[in-house]
Parts: sequence; structure tokens; C-alpha cells
Amino acid sequence: MTDTRILIVVNGIEAGRAYTEALSQLDVPYDVASSFEEMSGLAMTNAYSGLVIDILTLVRCSKEEKVIAYDCINLYPVLRVKWEAKQKRIALSPLEQNFSPDAEAALKSFIENRCRSFSARPLRRCRRKPINLNVLLSADGTFSAQNTSQAFTVNLSAEGFFLHTMERFEIGTRLWLRFIDLADHTPIAATVRWSVQWGEARCIAGLGMRFEGLTEGQQKEIQQMC
Repeated sequence: MTDTRILIVVNGIEAGRAYTEALSQLDVPYDVASSFEEMSGLAMTNAYSGLVIDILTLVRCSKEEKVIAYDCINLYPVLRVKWEAKQKRIALSPLEQNFSPDAEAALKSFIENRCRSFSARPLRRCRRKPINLNVLLSADGTFSAQNTSQAFTVNLSAEGFFLHTMERFEIGTRLWLRFIDLADHTPIAATVRWSVQWGEARCIAGLGMRFEGLTEGQQKEIQQMC
């Protein structure tokens, strides 16, 4: 894909220089954020296909920033890296080492196999909270026994949610849902904005969805939860 762009999150001049040089050698455009707060701002403005996260920056950030970080980690392909100052080399997190002990090869594979096939997207402006609600999903709104599946939300905001489901739907598809944990069970229309297939980018499979219409009671109850 020609729109592949990577966002590097690193708080350190030497480490940042090493990561940017590595991506430059792979001929990949990138931006750099020195904090997860800055990363959030950049990702709301620009579309990215993956994140390269410095492990020490993640470990040392505040609790508030960790919430931002882990929310994004489930939205984008992520490679966690570490700059080893004494050895003057980029190292991988233990998780990444299970796939490749070679940082250079792992970075190249990350870009070619995970990021280039991932449609670049911006970060949502309304931050979601990790709220799990039970959902009945219907493609045509009839909620017939043969055309209804069970799912649940991984997170939720006043504007939308991420729904864990193994079913596949095209971007832009309108679906109908009943949130059985809400007091008002009126079917809710929502549109698929993006999707993660099973086995893709080591993320939870499901659908990123945006509400198309809520009753006044549903809107108030969801706002209270969030």
C-alpha cells in the first residue's frame, strides 16, 4: 500500500535517532512522538499503518499515558523495541523475539507483512473505555434465530465501540444490535468503520463500529458508563 506510514513513540534522542535511521533504510515515511499524549494527538490528525514503541518509554510513562498506549496497541500493528546504548543496537521485546531474534529482520518483516497490508487509519477522537456489554448482532435487523449471533463489546464510547466477533463484514456495512445490558433494548444501528480478522496483527478479532442512532435513554446510559 502506498499510504503506509509509521508512528514511532520514543523519549530519548539516541534511541529516536536509531529508530528513524532504521525506518529510513526501509524507505518508510514516519512521524515521531516523545510521549503517548503526543502520539494520541498525532494519530487523531494523521492516518497510520503501525506503531513502533520504545519499551522504556512505555515502562516509564504515567498511568494515564499507559491507558492511551494500550488502547492504541489493540488498534494498530505494533512492534516493541529497545535501544541498547552500550551495544549501540536495537533489540526486541521478549514477545517479538519469539518470532525473530534479529531486530533488523523483524522490523523489515513488521513493515512488509503487517503494516503494508493494514489500511492506515487515524485514532478516534472520542476515547473508549474498556466496558464489556453483551450484544445480539443481526445483519438485517430481524433478529431471527438463524440470523442472530452473540457478541460483546471490548470497549465503548459515546460515539462507538469495538465488538468482538468472528463474523466478517465489509467496511461501511450497517448492522443492527441489541445491547441486552442496557435498560432500553431498542435495536441500534451501527456502521462498520474497520475490522480485524482472526489471526491478523496479533489483535483481538472484531469490528470497530460507529453508532448511527441511539434513543435518548440509550445515549444517556452509555454516556454515564463512559
